[in-house]
Amino acid sequence: MSLSQKNKGKLTLIGIFLLFFIPIIASWYLVFYTDFMQDSQGIQHGTLVSPVVSIGSIKAKEISTMSEVEITKKWVLVFIQNNVCDESCNERLYQLRQIRLALGEDRDKVDRLVIFNQINDFNELKDPYSGQKFIDESFKDYKFLVKKFNAAHSGKTNPIFLLDPYGFLMMQYPQGTDPKGIIKDIERLIKNSK
Repeated sequence: MSLSQKNKGKLTLIGIFLLFFIPIIASWYLVFYTDFMQDSQGIQHGTLVSPVVSIGSIKAKEISTMSEVEITKKWVLVFIQNNVCDESCNERLYQLRQIRLALGEDRDKVDRLVIFNQINDFNELKDPYSGQKFIDESFKDYKFLVKKFNAAHSGKTNPIFLLDPYGFLMMQYPQGTDPKGIIKDIERLIKNSK
């Protein structure tokens, strides 16, 4: 047996060894040193509304143009503001806008809605939150919508709700939820709904 045949045999044995052990080492690394398993378990960041609540299509106004629009066939991020739009309300509007923008090419599949319990002056909100939709107590369906959202409310303070494109209230995120988690959930939902 020549020296090169011995080397070929050793290389073959090492190749077979690596063929079996590289996947095991890679799996171990993914499980213990990345968030691979967390992401593979599905939606992680919100609470499912069970049973889902049917909201249907929503008629609202757009903040910058004050024109009435119908929100339908989109994922909708919603929150309820129980007083005039103050600093925390502005932060929430900003957060929803940034979540939508972070979705990149899928941002057109997502809309934003705020439900006010009183009429607000929107002059300061028109420029920074163009495209934002709202409903207030002057709307015909206001009481119906508030009742539906309150029925699904899990007791968390000021949650963000998520409606699916068919008008079903399906998830809520408690105040303080990391926006990156909401973005991941929406990306996964959009991907799975294609």
